[in-house]
Amino acid sequence: MSDKTATIRELRTDFRSVKRRIEEHGEIVITDHGQPAYVLKPVPQSPSHEASPPDYYARLLKRQPKGLSARATRQFWEKERMSCT
Repeated sequence: MSDKTATIRELRTDFRSVKRRIEEHGEIVITDHGQPAYVLKPVPQSPSHEASPPDYYARLLKRQPKGLSARATRQFWEKERMSCT
């Protein structure tokens, strides 16, 4: 048999070698009683798997509350000091 073909029996008994041939050639024709019957080829990888992971720190910064201005901070503490006395 050719390197680009395999029999159903080979699939059952020695799948590792058939898998290796699929990786080498891109696809393998499976024969049934000497006649081509099926084609096996690898599933193409989707591009979303190759994307970089999400930037969690940037997402965290977006959700953080905005800081108080110096004036607002002063007013807050003045109000707090008055409520304690």
